[in-house]
Amino acid sequence: MTRTAFIGECMIELAGTSPGSIFGAANLGFAGDTLNGATYMARTSRLLATPDTDVSYITALGTDPYSDAMIAAWQNDNIDTTLVRRIDGALPGLYAIQTDETGERSFSYWRNNSAAKQMLQGGHDTVLRDALGGFDCLYLSGITLAILSEKDRQTLISIAKDFAKQGGKVCFDTNHRPRLWADQDDAMATYLAIAPHCHTVLPTFDDDSALFGDATPSATAKRWHSLGADEVVVKCGGEPTFYSIRDGESGTVTPPKVTDIVDTTSAGDSFNGSYLAARNAGRDVPAAIAVAQKVAGRVISRRGALVDISDIKLDQ
Repeated sequence: MTRTAFIGECMIELAGTSPGSIFGAANLGFAGDTLNGATYMARTSRLLATPDTDVSYITALGTDPYSDAMIAAWQNDNIDTTLVRRIDGALPGLYAIQTDETGERSFSYWRNNSAAKQMLQGGHDTVLRDALGGFDCLYLSGITLAILSEKDRQTLISIAKDFAKQGGKVCFDTNHRPRLWADQDDAMATYLAIAPHCHTVLPTFDDDSALFGDATPSATAKRWHSLGADEVVVKCGGEPTFYSIRDGESGTVTPPKVTDIVDTTSAGDSFNGSYLAARNAGRDVPAAIAVAQKVAGRVISRRGALVDISDIKLDQ
């Protein structure tokens, strides 16, 4: 059994159904970058017939009906929720999506008091550190780190360091969101602190180029290798995905053409989760990228972060 733990925040999603209108009918759901990744790893693992894969999600929620419904949905996707901390009186964060007449989306967030910000408090950091001894892979993102207090952020980096020292693989996506950081230097310092403990890094070129000034996807990969990563896969939207293995091969994989792009919200998250599922199933890096591209292609052709992929043929 291979066990992967995703750690981060899942929020309630409020998505309006009438473009150009703030108020009116809306759909209520949930999403979050690491939860999306966990979901697509679990779903892709089923498509690849790898039942010996265990996917867990680590966060904090309240004891309210919304938190209950989230956990029930995750369990229905065969995601283990044993390490979800439940906090009386706390609530999940919330974000709203507004879509204008041209289809451009904008987001508003209410997350300052999110339960997830407390996931490592109250001694839960010790619980988590001990529990991770039974896992093979730990996945986190820049968003995971950004939402935490400075003290908890350093605690999580310490947990990742110990996990890597014990032979676990830390997987990381910067998934950089400037509004979550005090400033650019704060974000860069945090990414540099987590980097030496990462085995696999799955950045998006646009994010890393804007933050670090990388001129090419190859430069992004070289920078992460220099910081300690063994395996780097640089997502480039509709352009070929660049990959590089330390002391090994590098190259690109061209994604299939997607003619009807509807919603790119979970493009990178679905890629990451599906990539890890394929690697866990024994696919080499280029083959795993091809699986991830196919899943991401389906996701962006549907509305919403979590879409049905059960009919995708991943061996074709």
